[in-house]
Amino acid sequence: MNLVDLILTHQQITEEAVRGKICIVIDTLRATSTMVTALSQGCREIIPVASVQEALELKKRKHQNYLLGGEVEGHHQETFDLGNSPLEYRSSIIKNKGIIFTTTNGTRTLLKLESARKILICALLNAKTVGEWLVAQKNDLVLCCSGTRGNYSPEDFLTAGRLAADLQARNKDFFFSDLAVAAACFYKNAVKHKNNKKAVVKLLEQSDNGRRLLEAGQKQDIDFCSREDIFRLLPFYEKGSVKAAKIPGAPASISASLHI
Repeated sequence: MNLVDLILTHQQITEEAVRGKICIVIDTLRATSTMVTALSQGCREIIPVASVQEALELKKRKHQNYLLGGEVEGHHQETFDLGNSPLEYRSSIIKNKGIIFTTTNGTRTLLKLESARKILICALLNAKTVGEWLVAQKNDLVLCCSGTRGNYSPEDFLTAGRLAADLQARNKDFFFSDLAVAAACFYKNAVKHKNNKKAVVKLLEQSDNGRRLLEAGQKQDIDFCSREDIFRLLPFYEKGSVKAAKIPGAPASISASLHI
């Protein structure tokens, strides 16, 4: 049997904890939601980096035609083309283009997973597709929540719980760490009410990240990131780049409306 484990923040990731395992990176508000959205809208690839300075240097040295996207502590960078709102990443702006991307938590999580066997990007937006791929794997899995400023983030825990709950229901060959079981219970409790969407939106709004977004007038980001399974997309991080894998039976170009 294979283990499904969970790490609460990128600061807790160690090389030993992820070596040889399939790692699923989660930063629901907003880095992984934004990456999933960008790829769904036709972005060719996303190159995650650790800092604004590294992004600027990489663009100047190697990728002059790439767009710069992301944030630092939630703030848009004046020298960047795009911020960290998924609603900015529309097909008309990013189709067939590459993006150099940096964020406070999500990209740092990715960059700590060099010893992993495979690395996927997950948000609520594409959780079903990621879960469908994971359920067939014969390997230990680690749900890597990015967290916020070194602390647990309920929105990441919720997304991890969605994956854990799906795996519990569909594959009896996995066993689950205590944290993974807790996350599955958390998700099931959060969505047990009849109107699941409102329950998830409310939970996200009450998180630290959610409150900061509300104060910044970005409620639309919360509403959008709370949507489940709107993109049939399987993004992998490999050799320094995030790209969408081809899914049998899925259209060559995967996109959906960015309207709430």
